[in-house]
Amino acid sequence: MKILKESSVFTRRQFLKGSGVLVISAVFMGIFAKVGFDAVAAQEDVVQKRVAGLYSLDEKMTIRKSHENPEIIQLYKDFLSPGEIKPVSDKAHHLLHTRYGEEVPGLIAELKKHPIEAA
Repeated sequence: MKILKESSVFTRRQFLKGSGVLVISAVFMGIFAKVGFDAVAAQEDVVQKRVAGLYSLDEKMTIRKSHENPEIIQLYKDFLSPGEIKPVSDKAHHLLHTRYGEEVPGLIAELKKHPIEAA
């Protein structure tokens, strides 16, 4: 009787083994997904607490803006733009702006060419 004979490539035992592996993997993926979502939620909570802490510290500061800091004003008057407060002077731009990546070796070579001026 051809009707009762299995014509599938998989045997019943192979099907059950494959189903078991699939169920176990789905369970593990669910567990890992839950742990991942919990970690993201915890991270967001930590970030929010950190932001709140930084804002509360900032509100307590007497000088909250760098251009109002007397030490910075004195630095501009004495060194970066002598005799005046000019934040966009060439010297201030050259010394205070950050450079990244491939620009760094050229900047180091350029700085070595110019001797440090004594104050």
